[in-house]
Amino acid sequence: MEIKVSVILPSLNVADYIEEAVQSAMNQTLGDIEIICIDAGSSDGTWEILSGLAKLDDRIILCRSDKKSYGYQVNMGLDMARGEYVAILETDDFVAPEMYERLYEEAVKQDCDYVKSDCFAYWTQDNGERFLFRKKIFVKDDLYGKMIEPKRYLTVASEDWYLWTGIYKKEFLNKCGIRLSETPGAAFQDIGFIFWTNVCAVRALYLGDTYYRYCIDREGASSNSGRGLKYSYGEFSRLCRILESQEETDEDVIRSMYCRMAKSFVCCYMDVNKGNIDISDSERAQCYSWFRERLKDAVERKIIDDHIIQPGIWKKLEALLVSEEAYIEGVKAHEDKIRSKIGAPGAFPVVIFGCGSYGYSAYQFLKQGKYNIFSFMDNNRALWGTKINGIAVTPPQNACEFQNSVKYLVANELHSRDIKDQLLGMGVSDENICIYV
Repeated sequence: MEIKVSVILPSLNVADYIEEAVQSAMNQTLGDIEIICIDAGSSDGTWEILSGLAKLDDRIILCRSDKKSYGYQVNMGLDMARGEYVAILETDDFVAPEMYERLYEEAVKQDCDYVKSDCFAYWTQDNGERFLFRKKIFVKDDLYGKMIEPKRYLTVASEDWYLWTGIYKKEFLNKCGIRLSETPGAAFQDIGFIFWTNVCAVRALYLGDTYYRYCIDREGASSNSGRGLKYSYGEFSRLCRILESQEETDEDVIRSMYCRMAKSFVCCYMDVNKGNIDISDSERAQCYSWFRERLKDAVERKIIDDHIIQPGIWKKLEALLVSEEAYIEGVKAHEDKIRSKIGAPGAFPVVIFGCGSYGYSAYQFLKQGKYNIFSFMDNNRALWGTKINGIAVTPPQNACEFQNSVKYLVANELHSRDIKDQLLGMGVSDENICIYV
């Protein structure tokens, strides 16, 4: 059999998720695939589940890693892969049946170095049901469906952050020497891989379809570890050393790297201000100083500016470049402003306008503060009539009825101004509208 796509699944103690992940690969409409499962010594029954599935499908290849390193495991898979294209499937996620057939068709037809698509993120509600929301790679639609050289578009650097939503031509990866870093654990080792595929690819295609299903609330996930700042520092310091060792580097490549560094720095500090930090004070100080020095220099040299970085990220970055204290004080002041505007817990019912990742965050913020969440609201018609943890998702038209009997918490970074205008146009007073992000 000629293998078209090699699907690599690196695992470690994901017994609650692994069967669904592997089954989603087994059920692909593209039959000419191999499924490479590389386990790093699971002790929770993951290996036994994999062994049972391998008996059902001879396309499954089982391998044990002698290192507990996500990057090392993926690289093992890349070296073993016999497919024309390779894909990485996180073992707490799953994919739609048509994903690899659809991406492969486009990749071959247009001779792509890689093809990516959008995804659905999901979190599990209290009743066990999953709530899915779409995560677009790009805010605007102008880069979808056309062949691009990614490094010529800074939008790619600031918005394409996922490894696993695509497939990559193995010949391209080998020619460019692209692999993941092999640091211990399973955290942020894909930063370099995504960066190098973006800046080395000449023919890349992004599709607006949604095939990948991304779990955002697994407790053991590296993104929830509290060590993101340390991991991000490790990856970007490595990238800087490589770029600085080169005699000459394309200006677009430098800009791309600093765009990614700025966003990662800010995102890691979102964990810090939530108290989700699991590194020593000395490590934190070292990481902060390193990021601040380089990003401040990049801003002064106009390598990055507010035209390149998304507004919400830029505002937080400016505060961080002053000091940690300035950033944390700014976050606290914003949270105090939210509480002041929506009132004390129980004073007013609250409507969360937005059901994406920020809506999820706003829900957690309000629940922790013991607020009465009246409903969710969203402009996505497909969500109307559904429920999130038993709370109804209502259409914006209902604001005409609710008006000023509730407080509105707008949980959408990119369209918060438009949503506020939308509510104002339906008779909601400004004093009853609060911007969460």
